[in-house]
Amino acid sequence: MEDRVRTLAPGGVTAAIDLFGTETVHAARALGVPDARITTIATQIDGITPANGANATPGALEALADLIATGRLRVPIAANFPIEQIRTAVELQAGRRVKGKVVIDL
Repeated sequence: MEDRVRTLAPGGVTAAIDLFGTETVHAARALGVPDARITTIATQIDGITPANGANATPGALEALADLIATGRLRVPIAANFPIEQIRTAVELQAGRRVKGKVVIDL
């Protein structure tokens, strides 16, 4: 990944967000991005501040839910799967070509 980023951003990278796994975090570090300028929603990595519901300020998740419910924030849904098809859903998400959220119906 580092070589692809260097090609796309020859002037360097100053910040990164990892929305899937840890690959982007490790690539950003290899490219010299300081930990303080990297975040992730997918996992916990020492030195990296997560951006997820676990560290949200009080009321933030409720405010976000309200924005979605009232249509002021749209969350694109790429696909819905019943729990029985979770393997298919995970494979789709892991392919990293999804434009939107993959939803598992419980």
